[in-house]
This record gives sequence, C-alpha cells and structure tokens, in this order.
Amino acid sequence: MSRFLAALVDAAQRRAVWVVIIAVLAGAGLAKYTATHLSIDTDTQNLLSAKLPWRQAEIEMDRQFPKLGYTLVVVIEGGIPEVLDEAQARLVETLRKRTDVYDEVFAIETESYFRRNGLMFLEPDALQKLADDVTTAQPFLGALDQDPSLRGLFTLLGRALNAPEGTDFDLSPAFTKIAASVDGSVKGEDQPLSWQGLIGDSASGLGGSRRFIELGAKLDFKQLLPAQAPVQGVRDAVRDLKLAERGVRVRLTGTVAMEHEEIQTAFSGAGIAAFLALCVSAFLLWFALRSVRLVLATVISLAYGLLLTTAFAAISIGHLNLISVAFGVLYIGLGLDYALYLCMQYRERLGQGLPVKGALGISAADVGGYMTVCAATTSLGFFAFIPTDFVGIGELGIISGAGMIISLLVTVTLLPALIELFAPDPKKLAWQPVIGNRLSAVLAWPFAHAKPIWIVSGVLIVGSLLLVPGARFDSDPLNLRDPKSEAIMTFRDLLQDPELPTLTLSTLVPDADTAARLAAELSKLKEVKRALSLRSFVPVQQDEKLPILEDLRFALGPQLADAPAPTEPAVRDDDFATIDAMRVGLPAYVAQQTGAQGAAAKALQAALDAFAAAYTKRDDAGKAVLLAQLRANLLGTLPARLAGLKEALKASAVGEADLPPSLVDRWKSRDGLFRVEAAPNEILDNPDAAHRFIDAVRSVSPTAIGAPLAQDEAGKAVVLAFQKAFAFSFAVITLLLLVLMRSIIDTLLVLVPLAMAGLLTVAASVLAGVPFNFANVIALPLILGVGVDYGVYLVQRGRDAADGSLLRTGTARAVLFGALITMVNFGNLAFAKHPGMVSMGLLLTLGLAMTLLCALVLLPSLLALRWRHLAK
Repeated sequence: MSRFLAALVDAAQRRAVWVVIIAVLAGAGLAKYTATHLSIDTDTQNLLSAKLPWRQAEIEMDRQFPKLGYTLVVVIEGGIPEVLDEAQARLVETLRKRTDVYDEVFAIETESYFRRNGLMFLEPDALQKLADDVTTAQPFLGALDQDPSLRGLFTLLGRALNAPEGTDFDLSPAFTKIAASVDGSVKGEDQPLSWQGLIGDSASGLGGSRRFIELGAKLDFKQLLPAQAPVQGVRDAVRDLKLAERGVRVRLTGTVAMEHEEIQTAFSGAGIAAFLALCVSAFLLWFALRSVRLVLATVISLAYGLLLTTAFAAISIGHLNLISVAFGVLYIGLGLDYALYLCMQYRERLGQGLPVKGALGISAADVGGYMTVCAATTSLGFFAFIPTDFVGIGELGIISGAGMIISLLVTVTLLPALIELFAPDPKKLAWQPVIGNRLSAVLAWPFAHAKPIWIVSGVLIVGSLLLVPGARFDSDPLNLRDPKSEAIMTFRDLLQDPELPTLTLSTLVPDADTAARLAAELSKLKEVKRALSLRSFVPVQQDEKLPILEDLRFALGPQLADAPAPTEPAVRDDDFATIDAMRVGLPAYVAQQTGAQGAAAKALQAALDAFAAAYTKRDDAGKAVLLAQLRANLLGTLPARLAGLKEALKASAVGEADLPPSLVDRWKSRDGLFRVEAAPNEILDNPDAAHRFIDAVRSVSPTAIGAPLAQDEAGKAVVLAFQKAFAFSFAVITLLLLVLMRSIIDTLLVLVPLAMAGLLTVAASVLAGVPFNFANVIALPLILGVGVDYGVYLVQRGRDAADGSLLRTGTARAVLFGALITMVNFGNLAFAKHPGMVSMGLLLTLGLAMTLLCALVLLPSLLALRWRHLAK
C-alpha cells in the first residue's frame, strides 16, 4: 500500500496541471448536484430506526392521526379573556384566508359547538352559582344591553350609589376594575375592562390565561427552511392585526416551529464552527509547516475533500439530519491529519538532503502504510454505528467514515499536485530534529520517567473507576435544542402549567365504547390528571344542567336572552355629563363606606377626578379622543361578552353526532379507530416523574404511546446502540491491528493507552457535568478510531528506535500537532449555537485531550519498557 500511495503522489506531481483541472471540473459538477439534491431532515423521530416496536406504534399513531404529529401551534397570551378571545378569533379569520400555506386552522374555543354549549361543561353546582351571579346582575346587564354607552354605564353606577341599605350587591370589584380602566384612559393606554370577570370567571366555560391555534402547515421541502412561509404568515398576521398594541403576546411552538428554529440554529452553529475550524487549522498548520504556500495547498485540498464528502452525502443518503450536519467540523478536524503527516515527513526528508522531486514520493512511502491504517481504523470508528438502531449517528458515521477515505485519497492526489504548482521554497521547508530544545525535552520526558508515569496512571485508573458509575445519558431531546429559542421557551412554559396536557400518552382502540371505558379506568390512576376520549366532549348530566340554563334564560327575560347583542358601544352626546354627575355624587357615597368597598370607591373617585381634570383641559377634538379611549376601555369588550352569553343560553341536548368534524378528526381516525389520551398529574420535567406516569398508564394500557414513552425508549435504544458500536469498533480494530502489525505486544501497546483514554474521558465527563446524549454519544467509538492512529504511528515508527529518539523527531511532532488541530477543531463546536453540537464538541475535546495525553505520555513509557526488555 505504501508503494501504491507513493506512486500516486509521484504521478500527481508529474501531471499536476491535469490533476487540478480534473479536480476543478469534478468539483463544479458535484457542487451543482449537491446544491439540488441535499436536504435537511429535521424530524428528531427519524434519528432512530423505524423498525423498533415503539417506533412502529408511533408511526401507526401518526398515520391514523396525521394532524396531531406535525403542527404549528400559536400561543396567545396576555390581557383579559375578552382580549384573548378577540385576538384568537381575528387570527383564525386571517390565517384561514392563507390556504396557500395552511391546510387547516383549528381553535377549539372558536368552534360554534363550544360557544353554544360551553356552559354545559361546568359541574352542576358551578353552573348553578354562575346562573345565580348572572341573575343578580340581570338589571345591570339588561340596561347595558339596551344602552351600551358611557351614559348607560355611569347612569347605572349612579343608581347603585343610591341603592337602599342592605342591598346585597358588592360594588368593590366593579369600582376597582373601572378605576383602573379610567386611569388607563387618562394616560392614553389600553386598559380594557373584563366583563367576563365581573359576571363570573367561568362565564364562557372555556377560561384560562392562554388561547391556542393549531395550524396544519404546508411545508416546502425544496427550501432550506421548509416552514418559512407558514411561520412568517403568522408573524405577518400578528403585525398587521397590531395585537402587540393590545397587550397580546403571540408565540409559536409545536413540532414545526421547533424544527424550523432547529435548522436555523444548526446551520448557523455549524457554519460558525466550520469557519473557526478552518481558520484555527490554517494557523496551526502554518506553525507546524512554516510555509504559507504549503499551508495554502493543504487548506485547498482540505476544502476540496470537504466538498467531495458533502457530495457523497448527497449521493449516498440524500439528506443531513440534526446530528450528521456536524460532519464538516469532524472532517476538518480529522481529515487534516493525513495532509499534516505527509507534509511533516516531507519537511523531514528535505532536511535530510533529499531532492525536491523525489522527497514527497519517498515521504508517502514512509507514512503511506500508517496513513492507510489510520484511515481504516478511524472509518471503522464511524462505521460502528451503521448496524445499530441509532440511524441519526449511523448516517453521520457513513458520511464521516467515507470522508476519512476521501481525505486520504485527496492527500495523495490533489495535495501533491498543488505542492508542485505552488512550489514552496525547499530551503524554508527543510527541517531537522533539534536536540535539547524545550519541545524535544518535553516530548522525551516520558521515556526517562516511566515508573512515575505508571504510578500516576494507576491512581487515575482507580479514581476514574470510582467516577464512571456517575456517568448518565440525557434522553431529553429538548436539551439538544437552543433553550433561548422561542419555540423551546414557549414549550417549557407550557410544560410547567399542570392544567395543560403538554406531554401525554395515547392509545388506539377499536370503538367508542372501549375508548370511554379505558378513559374512565385511566382517570382513576393517581398519576393521571385526566383521560379523554371523543365522548369526553359531549357534556354529561345534561338532564341537570339544561333546566338550570332554562331557568336562567327565563330570569333574564326575552329582551336580554333573545334580542341581538349590540355590535359596538354607543356614543351619546351627554356621555361626559353623566360621568361627571356620577363623579360629583361619589364623595357622599365614599363617606358612608368602610373596608374594601370604601377603598374601591375612593380609588374610583380619584380616577374620575383625574379624568375630569384632563377632559376640561382639552379642546373639542382632544375631548372626543379621551372619551373614545374611555369608551373602548370600559365598553369595548361588552358587546362580545353579551353576544357570548346570549349564545350560551341557546344550549340544547347534544350527542356525538353534533361534534364538529375538526374535533372528531383528532379523536377518531378514518380507519375507524378511536384515540384515548392520558395527561399526567405531575409535571414531567424529570425522568422519575415520567417513569411513574408511563408505568401507571401502561399497567392499564400496555400499547400506550406518546412523547414521554418515546423519549424514554429512545434513551434506551441509544445506550444499546452505543454499547454495540463500541464493542464492534473495539473487536474489528483489534483484529485489524493484529493483521497489520503482526504482533500481539504491539497491538496491546496501541490498545492499552486507548482503554485508559476512554476511561479518563468518561470520568472527565462526570467531573465536567457533561452527560452523554443523542449527539455526543459517538465520542468514545470515535476516540477509539482516532486514538489508534496515534498509537499505530508511534509504535510503527518507534520499532527501530530504542533510545527514545522517536520522541525528538517529526513523528511525535506530527502526532502532537495533528491532535492539537483535531482537538481545537472539536473545541470550536463550543462556539456553535446548537446545544447538541456544543456537547459533542466538549466531549470530543475531552476525549481527544485524554487520548493525546495517553499517546504522548503513557505509550512512550510503555515503549521504554519494551525497548529496555529487547535491549537485554
């Protein structure tokens, strides 16, 4: 193999121009192909094999209910319930017009079924209390229904001030909220009054501090960001509707939003990391090679190899996943070694007086066999994941493993051609070992101090064995995403709300009766907060609730219950006069009140005094603006609330046949299967809570599937994949070393430092608080492959050096600079924005540091023992 590689190098130098021309033409064609055929798969579910049993169940659930698995969720927050309802309704109306980017726009609160029957979902006692509260407010509501103006409101308030003593009507909540709205009006701020809050917090039957819209987004996978149009569509709608000016915050989350941000983060991080890797590599290369032309030739060949590797990914796989996107940094960090070793040997041969024309070919013959072993072992470290169920890293292994072979071929073809064309000055390149300098002394130190090194190594091994049990695997995929991204922050906020079913488990059953029975059985579990099926959306105890609503309807009278609600607040000429009359009469009322009602009345008096003062200082136009602001704040939400109440009073007996199709599609599949969903009773923000929930639900429904279970099973699958990959790597690499090195002792000399490096890496990860995860679990098998390179090089090159001179030659320097360049490039991943890439960089940097330490310290001390034994 060494002779073959040497022949390639000589041929490339002789035909340098043709080699470069062919490389340029091939590169242009492959770049064009890659640009049109390489996509990004951001679905984290595809990181694991679809053949796993739980993945099969997950895929079947997605097939039966496609609307649930891949949605863009709009979260509307802030403001009073009426403002949230209005924002939600306006957004739904706007987004439904965008049929070019949305297949479906679903918001359960806007469905007419729930607007009409929302009160029916209250418990009978709660419904009766609400009916009593509304009946008490009937005179107030009836009058405002007839005169929804400031005059009408303050006329009623004025009458309330003169109500007979003993009237059972607490005005303090109304006074407090009205005072706040008046103060806001004086300041020119939106401070709307919540009429739902005055009537009863559960008046709609669907309260809560948030509203949600589920969007079926149309994704364009021809684009780098397939969800760009749907995401931007929401942003544009929020901007055009000026929701922020109403105090409403709209955020996006859900699978589509998370993966959209994931692509942005991954590419941004990968680009920064790759750029830094290239820059740092160039600097270290110059420091090692001391020739700008030689460095330039090396960097160009490195970039070309990266292009070929990317093209290979496009041809062989067709896409990058969220892990394999990091192959660029891995390639730069590892693929550079071959060029470095060849160039370092070239410099040493020039220093020995060899002619320029033949020195590079002879250098290739010197290190060609070693480079071949390196490429083989490193590739095997990557390929080890291919036969496992961890498809995500398996694809990274395919790309990066092939990249090592590509790098070797580029090193012995394009690089020699470029060196020939750039013609670096051989006098500057020539290098001879300098005995006695600091670096030589440091590199030679382990040879002379073997026993202390063994003692320290023994202590480190014992300490590491004590730390290894503390290693853990983090199976939460959210921890691999940017914690500051909107989608992740929103999801975690929702996760902390126990009333929201953020993480649930679902089961498929054949019919509605079975679904209802299973939901009832699951609801009895202490670990389950609620369990729902399609029938859960049909109100129960209708025979008790409908009479309550009928009585309320009768109490309100036909005028309030049946007449159309006003569409907007009315404007009266005497609005301010009525307000001022009520203000003037308020001090006498205040003087008679104590406690909360007195304090609320004082606050209202102060607010009205400030309003009157501001009103009198303005011209006619300014007065109109001030009254309009007050009208909007106090009465803006009244028409919608009155309309909602009138609609809710029309409730009637309903059954499954009355459920809206958009809701049914989420609980009954086209194949006739029904879904039962269980929500946890505790927040699933730690593995123990998730396990309790999973075990409880699966004790009743063994086929339940969902995010908590998928996360747990994925962690187990990855750990198993890691164990298989490491065992495979170790076995195959050991066999390969035995065949190539033809010595058990030499093989052990390579593997023993590696074993210690792996042990130290795990211990260091525990001390550094870096858990293994879906992204960085490739570290140990990869370190095995890379570390073998260093051991093979040192052992092969040191077979004839029994005096430690190996460590003062270019061999040790090549290992040192190669490891430093690789380690620094991995460290550059820490500058990425993607947490998964950062964790990969940290663990790989730790691993390479330990591998370098063992290769240049422990291995030389073992070689010293062998040399001394042979000397005897």
